[in-house]
Amino acid sequence: MNQKLETNDLETTVIREEISRCEDIDEMKEKIFPLIKTQQEQWSRKVNAIISEKKFTKSKFAEICGVSRVTVNKWCNGSIPKNRETFLKIGMAAGYGREKMNQLLQRYGQYPALYSKSLEDCICIFVLEQGYGENTLAKYNYILKKIRENIIRDENADYEDLATESFDEKLSNVRDEDELEKFISENSMIFATTYHNFYAYVNMHIRVNYEKFDGSVFELATGQGWSSSLRQCVSAIRQRKWYPTRNKIISLGLHLSMDHDQIDEALRLAHMEPLCAKNIFESVIMFILDDASLNNMLDTGSDMFDPDELCRYAREVLEQLNLPEVEFFISELPEMDDNEY
Repeated sequence: MNQKLETNDLETTVIREEISRCEDIDEMKEKIFPLIKTQQEQWSRKVNAIISEKKFTKSKFAEICGVSRVTVNKWCNGSIPKNRETFLKIGMAAGYGREKMNQLLQRYGQYPALYSKSLEDCICIFVLEQGYGENTLAKYNYILKKIRENIIRDENADYEDLATESFDEKLSNVRDEDELEKFISENSMIFATTYHNFYAYVNMHIRVNYEKFDGSVFELATGQGWSSSLRQCVSAIRQRKWYPTRNKIISLGLHLSMDHDQIDEALRLAHMEPLCAKNIFESVIMFILDDASLNNMLDTGSDMFDPDELCRYAREVLEQLNLPEVEFFISELPEMDDNEY
């Protein structure tokens, strides 16, 4: 297992280095794309393997996941589930432990790994470690509903924000549902502040990148043609109410002129893996960011800095590709203005 992980890490490093050597998107298509599969292909292979390994019929798998057989057929043909909760259901149906669940979430769903300071994830970690078998998902839903109905938060109360490792250790000592309910009640404020470091990081970039411009971020977003969903995202971040999703973080990073390392840091603070060279879409994003950095598009301190330039360039590159996963992403980027080139 460790040897396989080391091999995957080596392959990723090699691909990453090859991306940095590409001169243009045509070279990317020729040298990089044959090395990696699309997200849809990877997902189709994965979900079919789960069904085969567990010896499920598609009908049985659909029943356990709480979806229709038509939905399972779509998954098997490469349709990727639209939300993190569905990936959790699939992982529980597959009988995964925490490590395999995290791989499913991050590699195939592009979502954060399980994070014990998130209420839903805390309960998920508990049920995965209890060995409920085929009843894992039903048990998760039952416990989550019960605790949501009974949890009481005192936002004025003092609380100790433990390191995640210490919090994980405390959770691992919880032996039954009653202890879990007590544990969650005692740490309710920790669950309420799960993504505060991520929110602070994004807000810092909003201030740093746009403080030199007149008007509000909302006015800038209007001028740049930000999508309504992206504006709602920024509003929710400022209210500390947004649940991060991977592609939206990447989109925000482009709109805020973040470089490669900064987007990786935003992903890390959202408890996600950095940009992945073995994902076709993300490999292109890495190429865009590396090329933009070489061409001084990301120097926010320069008098020549144009906050729209990175997004326009990203759109120009992505529109040359025929990748299903980029269609919605492109819709959030400002359209090209022929007069600017």
